[in-house]
Formats: sequence, C-alpha cells, structure tokens
Amino acid sequence: MMINKYAVLLVVLMSCLAPISSFADNLGDPAPDLTVKEWIKGGPVQIKAGTNTYVLVFCTLSRVNDLGLTNLSNLQKKYRDKGLVAVAISDEPAEQLKPFVQFKGAEIEFAVAVDDDARKAIGMYQRAFNQMMLPRAYVVGKNGNVLWYGHPLRGLDGVVDDIMSGRYNFDQTQKSVIAAEQMEQYLLLAHQDDTNCALAGRMLLSIRTNDVAGLSDLAYQIATDPFIVKRDVALANAALDRAEQLAPTNTTDIAVDRAILLFQAGREEEGLARARKALASAQSQEAKNEAQTCVRAMEARMAAAKTNLNKSAESKP
Repeated sequence: MMINKYAVLLVVLMSCLAPISSFADNLGDPAPDLTVKEWIKGGPVQIKAGTNTYVLVFCTLSRVNDLGLTNLSNLQKKYRDKGLVAVAISDEPAEQLKPFVQFKGAEIEFAVAVDDDARKAIGMYQRAFNQMMLPRAYVVGKNGNVLWYGHPLRGLDGVVDDIMSGRYNFDQTQKSVIAAEQMEQYLLLAHQDDTNCALAGRMLLSIRTNDVAGLSDLAYQIATDPFIVKRDVALANAALDRAEQLAPTNTTDIAVDRAILLFQAGREEEGLARARKALASAQSQEAKNEAQTCVRAMEARMAAAKTNLNKSAESKP
C-alpha cells in the first residue's frame, strides 16, 4: 500500500516541532465561558450564541504594542453596529492595568478585563484549543463556536472582515490556521537555534510547494523576524525560487521579498538595488506602493547606519 507523501511530511514536521499542537482539529468547537476577576473597562461580557460576534485577545495588555491596540480598537469601531464585541483579557494585576488603561484613554475602544490569579480564563481557552503561547486571539461566531484563533497580528483583521461580510469559509480558515501554527512553531525553533530547525524548515518548504503565498511568507518570516538566531537564507531563497516558478507573471511581491532577504543578510546595496528594480517594473499601483515602501525603509536604514558610523568615527581620539 502506498503512503501519502504529504501525510508523511506532516508527521515528520510535527515530530520535530515542540510544542505539538492539534493543528486546528478543534476549530469550530463551542467557546468556553469567559470568567474573569474584574472588568476594568466596559463589560461584563458573556459569551453566548445569539446576535454578537466576539473577538477575545488574551495577553499582557500593557506590553502589547501600539499596532496591536490600534488594530483591536479599529475592529471594534468598524463593526460595532454589526454586533462585534472586542475584549482584551490581561494576565497582569488590576492595580497595574488600571493606570495603563486610563492613560491610553480613547485609544482603547474595546472592553478590558483582568484574569483571576490562577489565569482561569486564559488557561481554559488555551487548553481547549491546545495553545501555549501568548498573545492569542479567538473569534467566536454568532453560533457560539470558535471560528478562528491565532496571533492577533497575523490574520485576525482578515477573518473578521470575512465573517462580517459573509465570506467566511471554514475549510479555508482551517487551512490558514494550520499554516500559521506550522510557521509559528518553526519560528520558535529558529528563535532557540534548535537543531531540528533546519529539518522543520525543509518540511515546511515541501508542504507549501504549490502555495505561492505560503512560500513567500516563509521567506519573508526568515528575512524579517527579529528573534531568529541564524537566518536560513538558502531555505528562503529556495522558497522564493519555487514561488517564481508558480507565478512567473506576478513577481513584484516575490522580488520585494528577495530584496528584503538580501538586505537583512548583510548585502544592503544589492538588496536596495533589487528593491529599486522591483519598483521600476511594478505594474499595479498596489505593487508600486509596496516596492516604494521597501525602498524608502532601506534607504532610511542605510542613511541612519552611515550617520552613526560617522559619529562614531568623530568621537574617536
């Protein structure tokens, strides 16, 4: 009997990644009750089937960057009239959280709660969906079931837009959650310089071999993640080579990713030249904007590095 190659690759990938997750098998399960110690802003919020869609973000709120706060506030403002209820549940003490929420004021449009001392709410959701890392976001549909979960800055906006517009597709969402979990676990190994990282990366490359977006994302994460100890440039280039084979007529995104990879690998001049070339050949306005942003960021970094070098030379006796 022949063994499915994809299944073998997935088993190998899971075996060399830690922690092992359920890979979205439990997506669509009923959302646990939300039991918190204290509501700091808004609330109380009860998770129940009916007319509301809930976005729950479990985190240490005062450590969330401004982009994360803005994104959650924007979602709440955008879809409040359609029944969206956004909540941040923090694991920090109320006496520390209250001044932060007061300081941010109108920047926080969503409800804020403090988990209890045993992190009951966070633990219940994390265990139910086999998650270990924070921050984590969960989207609960009007049916009371969890329709998506993951990092709040990696796909939350898109899935909420899909749900609210009626475009949500369970099977597609499950695939995206699986891909995100695989990527996150690969990055965890890369952050730790784990010996299994190279094997995990090759398995990801094989699994995504016909997925242009997935291949580009793999290369982009390798190039830009600030916590990777050793960037697997060869793996990233292999992913971009395969992406180019699959999408030969739409290469601006791929060219920009390759430019970023060169730049981050210490080949700044070559990376900038490649980004400028991508800008010159871009066809759509969206592609031109993306390439232009990349060029400007590279130019700014190189200018800042030159300024710092000059200041350092001037300060020497």
